[in-house]
Amino acid sequence: MSIKVIAIGNTLMEDDGIAIAVIENIRAGLEEKNVEVIVGETDFNYCISMINDEDLLLIIDAASYGGTAGEINTYDIGRYNSFKKGYTQHSYHLIDLLHLYFTNLKGFVIGIQINSVSFKLGLSKVLESKLKNVSIEVEETINYLISKYL
Repeated sequence: MSIKVIAIGNTLMEDDGIAIAVIENIRAGLEEKNVEVIVGETDFNYCISMINDEDLLLIIDAASYGGTAGEINTYDIGRYNSFKKGYTQHSYHLIDLLHLYFTNLKGFVIGIQINSVSFKLGLSKVLESKLKNVSIEVEETINYLISKYL
């Protein structure tokens, strides 16, 4: 079993790029533990090509669930249910595709609550000020989740 951490998001859309900023802060520590780091950004096809059925996946992504900016929540990938009524080629999320292509999917989504999303390079001032602490908390979460599977 390989352990893979995938960061997704759009760095041109303000806080939607939070996962990319976090993974760059914690990448070295993860790679020292033989965790493969994949910066997928918005290229879901690339992400899919890097995954094997037996991998443990930890996907870091921006989230908007009404919490406090920088708050972290973890969700089991296997329990993810899409609430979409229809699909087009542009409406799939990475997790939707994972469920289509992989039958034995194991892993978690680590969602980081955003402050705002707009056409802007870089994070909002709110998340930028919390980036170091959010990065530490995400790395601790990843280490905990990995320890559950080893």
